[in-house]
Amino acid sequence: MSERVGIAVIGLNGAVATTAAAGIAMIRAGSNDLSGLPLASRDVEGMAAYRDLHFGGWDLSHDDLATAALKHGVLTESELANGAASLSNMRPWPAVGSTDFCANIDGANKIAAPGHRAAVKHIQDDLARFKSEQNLDRVVMINLASTERKADLGADALTSVEGFERGLDNDDAAISPAMLYAYAAIASDTPYANFTPSVAADVAPSPNWPASVACRSPARTARPGRRC
Repeated sequence: MSERVGIAVIGLNGAVATTAAAGIAMIRAGSNDLSGLPLASRDVEGMAAYRDLHFGGWDLSHDDLATAALKHGVLTESELANGAASLSNMRPWPAVGSTDFCANIDGANKIAAPGHRAAVKHIQDDLARFKSEQNLDRVVMINLASTERKADLGADALTSVEGFERGLDNDDAAISPAMLYAYAAIASDTPYANFTPSVAADVAPSPNWPASVACRSPARTARPGRRC
């Protein structure tokens, strides 16, 4: 039996994420098929079936996914009714946001956390709740959020893992939302992939990190289109 895999998306209400969620919903409902999807016709050990992917995630907009998909032109009203109606019941979780890193991106659906450590804990709690409530075998985190401004890679918090840990404790302004999500995933042993140019899992691992973190070091996270 195929595993149930959760896809926790940063930027769930974006055009790419709503397209993916709608496509899987329509496959599951039988109103779409697997034509053209990579490896869909093959039985690959360890790879979940498309219909066993389940979406959740964060966004600064609180619109349900059906509304977001219609706004982006991803779906028509008829397509929504023909297999993707479940998107109307899906809303993103409150997200970490910063107008310092994304000047034109803000919203009311924001995590109310007093600092970086609290934000990380909130993200990790979301991942745990998602896995439990959806009866998932495993969860992966995907960054599809808007691209952040260029990070100050010379900042103390971004030059070593030890510096990053100090930065978390001190709520260092050099640490962006993308970095908090990446840290939360890696520290909770959740596979992470960054599909944006934003700096996220880009600090070198340290032997002083806990084993659960070091074994999923930033060097082993997936960053399509980027070089380690």
